[in-house]
Amino acid sequence: MKKEIKVRITDAVMEVLPLLKTIRDDLYHHPEIGGEEEFASHRLTEVLKENGFYVTENFGGIPHAFRASISSSTEGPMIALFAEYDALPELGHACGHNLICTTALGAALALKTVIEELGGTVVVFGTLGEENLCTKTTLSEQGFFDEADAALMVHPNPVTCASGRTRAIESLQIEFFGRSSHAGTAPEQGINALDAAVQCYQLIRTEKKKYHDVNVHGIINAGGEKASIIPDYSSLIYLSRAWDMETLANLHEMVEQCAKKAAEEIGCTFRVTNNELTNRSMVTNQSISEVFNRNLLEFGEPEILYQDVAGSTDMADVSWRVPAIHPWVGLNCPGTELHSAGFAEKTLTADADLFMERCSKVLACTAAEILTDGQLLARIKEEFQRNVGK
Repeated sequence: MKKEIKVRITDAVMEVLPLLKTIRDDLYHHPEIGGEEEFASHRLTEVLKENGFYVTENFGGIPHAFRASISSSTEGPMIALFAEYDALPELGHACGHNLICTTALGAALALKTVIEELGGTVVVFGTLGEENLCTKTTLSEQGFFDEADAALMVHPNPVTCASGRTRAIESLQIEFFGRSSHAGTAPEQGINALDAAVQCYQLIRTEKKKYHDVNVHGIINAGGEKASIIPDYSSLIYLSRAWDMETLANLHEMVEQCAKKAAEEIGCTFRVTNNELTNRSMVTNQSISEVFNRNLLEFGEPEILYQDVAGSTDMADVSWRVPAIHPWVGLNCPGTELHSAGFAEKTLTADADLFMERCSKVLACTAAEILTDGQLLARIKEEFQRNVGK
């Protein structure tokens, strides 16, 4: 890529940085949980339309999702930038999605200024509900992202880690159905569904210790309303995480068996269902990741850790359809955890400003290299074919 292009991208990001900060702040003060991101979607698409992007709203039939594209007059590859903009209940933007979407926006606006020289197309996919709805999973399964040659996004984090694996995740609801009765005068007439839930919780607590390097965590989210009534219904919600789908399937079977044993012991019936979409483990395209990491260091990032991240993301499902990266760039807060009030507050600091500036430049420069380097694109596709077989 010509040095002049990188300079123009850098200048363009600096020009839009005040706008990115304003949008970041607006989203922080108007947090919307997954499925309700009307304000965030409108704010982002409004800017994209004003800057000449062709915007499809309610993309894939999903309210508040969008696709925004801009192309050169010459054909070329298509680079997808992913924007997440949902918040967490009570905690707001404690996962930093107000930075994810503004960084994708900043990169897209910078690429717009050089797209004619680069050739090809840049697309911003606005995908809502990463924390609960996993719309990337739904859209991936339906082939909506297959048009892209590469898929890029960047996630804020306490420290900087290269894109690597993430854990696959499955969310299960375990329900028990008993029989209600007066707890004082006729407890023997009831079948206590809460007892089954508690027994199931204890069984899973014991069984999960037999599995190596997994995470299985649950809560009892329903177990009765009044102590004077034997509860006829109870429910648990469990999240199971593993590095591969085979282990995840084994965890599912373990949960089923624990639920069955608890139900039989108490005399209940039971049901185990998926209450959210399952996400696969991330397959990072190292050919893209190497370019991103090089640019990140060139733009001043002091250190990149190379370690897998135990969390989960629906970007992983994209990575099985399109060559993709999901790097984690730090906000200089190693003692602060994601999904905490402290991390939400960190998204409004000078470190967050630097994140948006640096990562917008890096995303744009990485995209520009892919658009202009045919040999790089060939390596990306060959690696994807080798790892995913598509």
